[in-house]
Amino acid sequence: MLNLALSKRLQSLPPYLFAQIDQQKRALRARGVKLIDLSIGDPDIPAPQAMLSALHKYSRIKAYQKYPLDAGLDSFKAAIAGWSKKRFGISLDPSCEILPLIGSKEGLVHFPLAFVDPGDVILIPSPGYPGYRGACAFSGARVYELPLLAGNDFLPDLQKIPVSVKNKARLIYLNYPNNPTSVLAPRRFLEDAVRFCREYGIILAYDNAYSEVYFDAPASKKPLSILAIPGAKEVAIEFHSLSKTFCFTGARVGWAAGNSGLIQGLAKVKTNVDSGVFLAIQKAGETALLKENGFIEKMRRTVQERRDAFLPALKRAGFKEIRADATFYVWARLPRPWTSSLEYAAYLLGKKHIAATPGEGFGKYGEGYIRFALTLDKKILANIIL
Repeated sequence: MLNLALSKRLQSLPPYLFAQIDQQKRALRARGVKLIDLSIGDPDIPAPQAMLSALHKYSRIKAYQKYPLDAGLDSFKAAIAGWSKKRFGISLDPSCEILPLIGSKEGLVHFPLAFVDPGDVILIPSPGYPGYRGACAFSGARVYELPLLAGNDFLPDLQKIPVSVKNKARLIYLNYPNNPTSVLAPRRFLEDAVRFCREYGIILAYDNAYSEVYFDAPASKKPLSILAIPGAKEVAIEFHSLSKTFCFTGARVGWAAGNSGLIQGLAKVKTNVDSGVFLAIQKAGETALLKENGFIEKMRRTVQERRDAFLPALKRAGFKEIRADATFYVWARLPRPWTSSLEYAAYLLGKKHIAATPGEGFGKYGEGYIRFALTLDKKILANIIL
């Protein structure tokens, strides 16, 4: 009889958080229940028209229907370099410091396969994006969780990591603006992180998917690229996504940028697991980066209006500790008397027909919190009864 036992690496992973939530939502919808879905950061804002027109145009051309190969289109990489220079003031060599990805998640999860051996330590934030934990399991790495606590503004305290762990760590994941807590990282923290990684020879994988979704920060404090920090290119690779910046989630396109050796290692993994990003989608991404014509500013304003409409509803429901500094998310400590985020999320779904994401699903230090996604019209958010 066929042995259907899962591999040990898959058995070590809990069920993927959003897959579980999706199953619950499907079951309710099958019963005819109308849900208010605030669980997943899948923006309902239409992508830029120029981007969609480019996708339509190039997808009809046979040359753009062929195998794309992993290196990516030179014109797309040039657009990435130009946008990065304009936005972050960083200089990237398109020939060796940029790699298109099938969405940033794909790159983030595959990346350790290039540089991490079984038994190596990977430092991951908790609460943090579930994909980081999956990356650890697939590479056979040991996980060391970095607590993101309210008392430290949801920044990891790198000095509290035991020396024995620092000396064994191969890779650290960082993500600011942060999912799920929504906070931004000040420049001094990024400088400390680069200094830390250089001192201990740790690779810094910086997830910057939400760099354009911020609200109250003045222009001088906009989210930074880790590559703008002196010395970062010695140790860092940064991941971006057009999913959030241009509300283009389903197309799966993003990129990695930074240290050429790290880019080369990830590229070698990708040549063995995929055949690159659909060329027409690369052209669509190129068009967006070159001709977005104020889309990002309008998107940011829309999300901020939604946040401002939703916060009073949370406060009416008894929420007192709320963070909503950036990203598409609101991160809130559970109202009394609730203590279990899973139980509270189940209550919202079953009784209020509101889908939200329990903090425990982002790691043990996420317990006691709930995450809401600002992916519905502000009128709906303003009138929600929690």
